[in-house]
Amino acid sequence: MLRDRVGSHRFELWFEHGTTVAVGAESVRIEAANTYVADWIGRHFREATGAVATELLGAGAQVSITVAADGENSAASSSGSASGSPSGSPQQPRASTSVTAASDSEREPTADSGAAESRRRTRPANGAPGSASAKQRIASMRRLEDFVIGESNRLAHAAAEQLGDGSREAPPILFIHGECGVGKTHLIQGICRRRSDRAPRQIVRYVTAEQFTNEYIAAVRDGSLEEFRRRLRRVDLLAIDDIHFFANKAATQAEFLHTIDAIDLSGSQVALVSDEHPRHIRRFSQSLVSRFLSGMVVKVERPDRGTRVELVRRLARERGLLLSNAAEDAVAGRCAGSIREIEGAVTRLGALIELDGIRGQIGPGTIERFLGDEGALSAGATPIRLGSIIETVCDRIRVTREDLLGSGRHARTVVARGLVAHLARELTTHSYPEIARALGRDTHSAVHTAAKRLRLMLDQDQRIEGHAEPIREVVDQLRHDLTRPGRVRTA
Repeated sequence: MLRDRVGSHRFELWFEHGTTVAVGAESVRIEAANTYVADWIGRHFREATGAVATELLGAGAQVSITVAADGENSAASSSGSASGSPSGSPQQPRASTSVTAASDSEREPTADSGAAESRRRTRPANGAPGSASAKQRIASMRRLEDFVIGESNRLAHAAAEQLGDGSREAPPILFIHGECGVGKTHLIQGICRRRSDRAPRQIVRYVTAEQFTNEYIAAVRDGSLEEFRRRLRRVDLLAIDDIHFFANKAATQAEFLHTIDAIDLSGSQVALVSDEHPRHIRRFSQSLVSRFLSGMVVKVERPDRGTRVELVRRLARERGLLLSNAAEDAVAGRCAGSIREIEGAVTRLGALIELDGIRGQIGPGTIERFLGDEGALSAGATPIRLGSIIETVCDRIRVTREDLLGSGRHARTVVARGLVAHLARELTTHSYPEIARALGRDTHSAVHTAAKRLRLMLDQDQRIEGHAEPIREVVDQLRHDLTRPGRVRTA
């Protein structure tokens, strides 16, 4: 009956392994293996167990939920009538660990607590910080020496070096954030490897936020929370990747806040990586955000053109590809968004060159032949609209839509019109008259002239007035923003 009410999967998970259900003359007694399981059953299955008790024993039936005497040193219990109202006896306080874990377990754990307890007792010690396996893992991580430095990441790299070297000037908390694929994980792994190399006796721990969360929930279920805390807090450096994974996980956030405080009190340090600035991560506790902001928060921007060219050169050399300067620049121009794009493009290029049997130096013509269809493929699946181009250009160049569509002749506005015309011709099938109408022009001659002027600026690699980046870099970034998946489409 209870299986039918809660479902077979939940019944097998919470009632078949380590949990006993005894039906008496006037009550149903549920005995769980530990406090966490008892707390979960009480919070999530009170109504179902009450309904079954009423059906079996009548309206006055009682349901009690207790912890087996040999399950934990302190047994938490709860009891109530079949309708779920409290009984005359006060409810015994539950262990605080079980209460905090419940809010993080919206995804139910996939193993029963009895098996988890068995695993905990037989778990080998070689996974602990400072063990041989942990050090081997860190030794296989990326190095700071291999990180390509540019204007977009110079500050983050300098801070990472300070922390990796154990410098006195290093911040107690380093929070690195930026878009996907800009080198954040390389930096945090480089920090761990540098510290491990420079100070072999120190304990360095690197985990992802998901791993931290899963280990925390498992520790609560196993009754091994103190072991978990020793493993995470008694370190010289704790590095956590993808910290934004903690969003909307109140219990894990609370545990992590206490972890940071304990590490800070011991004089150790924390390195964190996120896709977003601490203030922009939704559903993060203000206490945790405040602790992040008390350290050093640094952003890694998209790699600039010079950084991308250097990365292309290095990756090509590793793969035995001989690219001309113009070919390196062509690849860098096509991969304006992230380092991963460059890695993927060079890998694909190497495979195609090997397939074609090309030998000797590779020029821009070969790049165009092998990689030239990538933009068309990404753009072809979801056609780019003129409205999207106008909106993206206005945001990037910092001009208003009204200025762009008006008659103003400010230098930046004129360049913006040229960018719209150039990108529209490159990324869409619209003709000059259609582009002219979208820009509020009666004839297409002005738009045609704007596109020619923009082409000349590209050939001469000029800069936009009041803009730090060269025009070629602006076009590359605009093209990337317009062709990437999930872009905003405007009619």
